[in-house]
Amino acid sequence: MNLFEDETSLRRIRRALCIGMLVLLIPVFVAALFNRPSADDYVYAAQTHAVVQQWGVDWGKLLQSAAETDLYFYNNWQGLYVSAFLLALQPAIFGGQWYAVTTFLIVGLLFAGALGLSAAVFGRLWPNGKAPVFFAALTFTFAVVQGMPNQVEGLYWYNGAMNYIPFFVLTMLVAALLFRTYTGGKRRSKLMCTVLCCLLCAVIGGGHHVVILLALMLLALAVVLFARKKSAWPVAPLVVCLGGLYFNMTSPGTQVRMSGFSSASLPEAVVKSLILSVLSVIRWLDLPLVALLLLLTPVLWRLVQSREIPASAFRCPWVPAAATFVLVWGMIWLPSYTMGGIGPGRLINVVWMTFLIGVLVSWAYFLGWLSRVKKPAARLPFAGLDLRKGLAVGGALVLCIACIGGRTVKEGLDNRFATSLEAAWELANGTPQAYAAALDEREAILSDPGVTDAVIRPLTEDERPYLLFFSDVEPGPDTWGLTEYYGKQSVYIQENES
Repeated sequence: MNLFEDETSLRRIRRALCIGMLVLLIPVFVAALFNRPSADDYVYAAQTHAVVQQWGVDWGKLLQSAAETDLYFYNNWQGLYVSAFLLALQPAIFGGQWYAVTTFLIVGLLFAGALGLSAAVFGRLWPNGKAPVFFAALTFTFAVVQGMPNQVEGLYWYNGAMNYIPFFVLTMLVAALLFRTYTGGKRRSKLMCTVLCCLLCAVIGGGHHVVILLALMLLALAVVLFARKKSAWPVAPLVVCLGGLYFNMTSPGTQVRMSGFSSASLPEAVVKSLILSVLSVIRWLDLPLVALLLLLTPVLWRLVQSREIPASAFRCPWVPAAATFVLVWGMIWLPSYTMGGIGPGRLINVVWMTFLIGVLVSWAYFLGWLSRVKKPAARLPFAGLDLRKGLAVGGALVLCIACIGGRTVKEGLDNRFATSLEAAWELANGTPQAYAAALDEREAILSDPGVTDAVIRPLTEDERPYLLFFSDVEPGPDTWGLTEYYGKQSVYIQENES
């Protein structure tokens, strides 16, 4: 039996693997139940939290307060004219336990982006039968959740994740719309896709600069590709995205923020970012990535047989890999130039996800070149497996992704395990539970209306789970904005007794 041609067996294997991946994600979400806000979560949400305390859940007043917060930060700290609005609505304003929504929201957004992109590609190109859109989207989301270089800033810390992930997801959807436009359809459909692209680019322009740069690079590439077909559909979204970037960068708040950075010279940033990009790519070519590529090989193999793609399209399989490296280099160049380094873990996360998508596209192109240009006589590995062996191999690949953690060139950010295994380990040793209990105790003190001058303690080492802990208060006067968030006269952090 040729497993690559037996769609019935492949469908049964995909269904079983989807169930397995969903089961393995359970510890990730269970750990999230013990998550609590940290650091900038309090600063951005002080005004919306006050609205909830005074008026309850009044969405009209909440959205107005979030917009006022957004305007304040636009004028006083940073020009991210959409980001601050989202950060003002962090879930813990409704109660500390609601902060668990963060992980569900982030994973849901990642899946939505992967689903939109998969639907665009597979919907257009899948040769026959029902396209495995759900499987492809879930597999990508699963790999991202498990291997994210900085798990806490990408999955559990609301302020860090929401400053990047939503805008990255929107960029994925822009890519999906551009693909739909490029691969055909009626003029009205292309016009609708372009209008949607413009709207999404306007929102992306209010996000983090690195994601805006990614969107601009993709749109510039799209302009070149469309120009070969004597079409200019991506030009309008490109102009809108540039306009959003201008509005973002020229804000009074951005001028304040940039004055605190020590930027590198342009030649230094180019060389430094090139070295960091090469090192990052080398470290990211790891075993979980190989497992992901092998897991999706049967799907991608069928995809590249599509008659919608001429064989000539696969004659230069190195082009997607080169384009991927340029995207990674560009995204690392920006923080290298403005901040003198590779940037925080939450920024590295979106660079890594861009790399992951690029590698998948490059692998698909390689398979297309192999099957339609090179045309080897030998069959691919796994092609001779039966259903039972296919399930065993697929299960082993999923477990590999779920056990081995991510890597990065930034010191101290290598994960001990993949997210599911780390979550299961920590839930077993009780650190997330201790973390939640300590912060609930702290919130009870800070929320007590009878306490005007609150005294709290820092977390101990046993109350700092690897997955959930981002930062904590330091002994001395409050520097986190807890005083304003909880409406106190003062908040003082007392050292723990040794």
